[in-house]
Amino acid sequence: MIHVYSEIGKLKTVMVHRPGNELKQIHPSMLEEMLFEDTPFLPSAQEEHDILTGILRNAGVQVLEMRDLFTDAMRDPWSRTSFTREFVEASNLPSEGLADSVRSHYESLDLDGFVETVYCGIRGSNPAISDVTTLAGLVSKQDLFMVKPLTNTHFTRDSSINVADSYILSRMRMEARRREPIMMRYVTQHAPAYKGKIVENLYDPKHPYVLEGGNFMILSRESICIGCSQRTEPQAIEILSEELFKRGFRAVYVFDLEKNRQNMYLDDMLSMVDHETFIYNPLLSGNVPVYRLTYDSYEESHAEFVSNDWREALCEALGTNAVNLIPCGGDDPIASAWETWNMGSNVLAIAPGEVVGFLRAEVTLDLLERAGIKVHAFAAPELSRGRGGCRCMCLPIDREDA
Repeated sequence: MIHVYSEIGKLKTVMVHRPGNELKQIHPSMLEEMLFEDTPFLPSAQEEHDILTGILRNAGVQVLEMRDLFTDAMRDPWSRTSFTREFVEASNLPSEGLADSVRSHYESLDLDGFVETVYCGIRGSNPAISDVTTLAGLVSKQDLFMVKPLTNTHFTRDSSINVADSYILSRMRMEARRREPIMMRYVTQHAPAYKGKIVENLYDPKHPYVLEGGNFMILSRESICIGCSQRTEPQAIEILSEELFKRGFRAVYVFDLEKNRQNMYLDDMLSMVDHETFIYNPLLSGNVPVYRLTYDSYEESHAEFVSNDWREALCEALGTNAVNLIPCGGDDPIASAWETWNMGSNVLAIAPGEVVGFLRAEVTLDLLERAGIKVHAFAAPELSRGRGGCRCMCLPIDREDA
């Protein structure tokens, strides 16, 4: 089911989530908490997403909708009961009585209503929640949300990573996203599309260290690049690397990024678009310490400093003397800052030298075409409000080897 040994190999199967009514739950006073810069207009966001998936299908990519997979996984009563228990526990309700009432409400819904409520949350004013005798229950009734919506689920690449023949379940930093990996786990373990296929999770959810998919880039069958940032901790990278080495990878290169929202993911900084060709974010122009993890003869990981020059580290990882680097937004400081902010460096490779990106990154797209890269671009003023690009919205399941 899963076969991903490349960042640029021809894309065969991908998982997406078409934005739904969860985006209509974004409240202007909660933008920072919900990880949005502005309130998106859902009909336009859906039209934009449909254009993205249309581009993929026209390129011969099989597109799987995460909501459909999750719905199929929840058809089994045991799976739904088990998921509900985990999901409610992860929603951090303030009392057991309130949690019991919320669980009962989920159980009373038909399948479509259940899935919609998982995505859209439960308002504090919902009359179906019967805990009005405890202080926690009464206070929660005054809150806008008793169970908060999942407003970022269309960024399917973040909550899970597919690599080799396995997947890596993320442990999310921000509270707004911590329940998404639970959904992804039930999809991979219980959706009929995965039935009969053993898919192993390489990162135990019990580990306390955060790890998110936007920091993960497969350079080759031997080398992987991971960003150490606000959203991925070094301890998580060390734990994960031991599993990656068991699957044939020989080195993990760690980019030590600044620990802030602007540098939250490596794929905001760097995107591979062809053999030895990358778009890079001008924020990477300075020194970025790069470390290398390898597996020694005693089957233990070993870490060492490589260079403060990330370009040099990329060359070593790819076994080449030089890489072709395309600056997001070109040389103009305003264009580079503007297009970087609008996810110009976050493109999805659908084949070597062929990418999908946002039309608003005009300078970057022009530079890509001049470099011989085939570009599929579309306008995405609404989708871009969530601070994610085409790569963030697509989780590769099957790619040809590059």
